[in-house]
Amino acid sequence: MLLAVGGCGVAFLVVLGAVALLPADVREALPDGLVGGAVLVLGTAVVVGARRAAAPRRARPGRQAAR
Repeated sequence: MLLAVGGCGVAFLVVLGAVALLPADVREALPDGLVGGAVLVLGTAVVVGARRAAAPRRARPGRQAAR
């Protein structure tokens, strides 16, 4: 749960920073739902990536583990 909250927090800051770099006219034209959706998608990607990185490595079928 903490990993998901942290991932969404990081995603929020990244999207907020990207939106801040846009010109004012473009920033005003963006709907709030688009920004929120980007946060959710990026947050999910961060959480999935962190879980994959933390998962223990398993040997591939048909191959023996190196000793």
